[in-house]
Amino acid sequence: MNKEREFIKSFFEFSIGQWIAALISFITTPITTWLIIPEEFGKASMFTLAFNLLLNIALLGADQGFVRMFYEKEEEKRRNLLWEALLPSLFIGFVIFIFIGIFWKNLSLVLFGDSNHFLPILLLGLTILMGTIERFATLVVRMKQRGIAFSALRVVNGVTNATFTILYALFFSRTFYAVIVGLFFSHIITSILAIYFEKELWFGKFKIELSSIKSIVKYGIPFVPTFIITWLFQSIDRLALRNYTDFTEIGLYSAAFKVVAVMNLIQTGFTTFWTPTAYENYENNPESTGIFEKTSLFISAAMFTFGMLIVVFKDAIFLLLESSYRQAAGISSFLILMPIMYTVSEVTVVGINFKKKTYWHMLIATISAGANIFGNHMLVPIYGAKGAALSTGISYIIFFGMRTIISKRLYNVNYHLGKFYFSTVIFVVVAFINTFVNSLFLQVFSAVIGLILVLIVYREQVRYVLDFAIEELKRLKNKVANKTN
Repeated sequence: MNKEREFIKSFFEFSIGQWIAALISFITTPITTWLIIPEEFGKASMFTLAFNLLLNIALLGADQGFVRMFYEKEEEKRRNLLWEALLPSLFIGFVIFIFIGIFWKNLSLVLFGDSNHFLPILLLGLTILMGTIERFATLVVRMKQRGIAFSALRVVNGVTNATFTILYALFFSRTFYAVIVGLFFSHIITSILAIYFEKELWFGKFKIELSSIKSIVKYGIPFVPTFIITWLFQSIDRLALRNYTDFTEIGLYSAAFKVVAVMNLIQTGFTTFWTPTAYENYENNPESTGIFEKTSLFISAAMFTFGMLIVVFKDAIFLLLESSYRQAAGISSFLILMPIMYTVSEVTVVGINFKKKTYWHMLIATISAGANIFGNHMLVPIYGAKGAALSTGISYIIFFGMRTIISKRLYNVNYHLGKFYFSTVIFVVVAFINTFVNSLFLQVFSAVIGLILVLIVYREQVRYVLDFAIEELKRLKNKVANKTN
């Protein structure tokens, strides 16, 4: 019981920052939609797609090598590991920066529809360099398992991103430039703060060994094509919309993504906490699978519950957005499957990572991307953004299934998949009704029924979390009472 309590407490420490960041995003998204029209929002989304692709290429998978080898190194050698992983990534980042500078007009035309946007292309190159530093800076905090510090970084990132975006839109121009400027400065400030939190590891003498760099790159390189395929898997919806529709439709789709981002932030909060915890538990006791079994149940319960709640209240949420964005409510339901499937699969995929069979990630991403490409090609010309959302949601179910099946063959854990797949079927039915049935009553009714069914399926986990919350509230109340007396 104490171990479970400490586990949940640690999870909350890592996640609280993500929840606050989600709240900030929830508050600022409506403000942004009132300042920036859907067409400009769509262009900002294309910038983000390019940034994510080029950042993952620049990282060279060295961030994954850093994570995997962190607990294998003695504490006094971790500074060496940090610089051995960071330097090759920075080098590739500079190469990409030069490449962007040479072909900026072509890139501007592809991303924004004309070749006159030098500033955002310049910021793309600079943001990749800052994003590389930020990735390693936040990874250090994460791997040191400093939950509160990591949460503070997420809050600062969310606040600075929103502040610079809104200020630029108010005082300079209400264009996609505002979103880009917000992203750029949020990376700078988060990097500085993260380095400050772990300055002892960053500053001081260090020794770089070529053999160690080779080991890191050798481990990480298989992740690069996997990341590219995964990027395609995660981005084909907006690429298809760019091909078959216009920037306005992309903007509406991106607005739906912004609301679903509340779930994505919970996903990020969990995965950042879970990765070092999972590796540490495996290194200490590889035969013990109880923590993976229980975690899969709790995170499944949480993600399906939050997902259903968003579907129930989606129309009320989208009323907060500027009127030109409100039709995005009908796009959001299937998109919620993305954070649900990805987050739970971060638990069920551990066997692949523990056994260092990382080549499986490429196959999984390739098949999932293929399914999403086919789905978008068939559905987007007919249903537009709704078709893209449907295709993406279904392909993420395929993604989860493959990750889990292969992982279980390498490291067998009872993930209680019967409960998970039953809840998935319920969610798909609810999402379909909320996307394609034009009856508000049926949409809300189906989502409420779906929520009740999920709570019944995961009743033990829901009851445990409620009891835990009540106990913590009582403990806090007693502590306050004792201080008062």
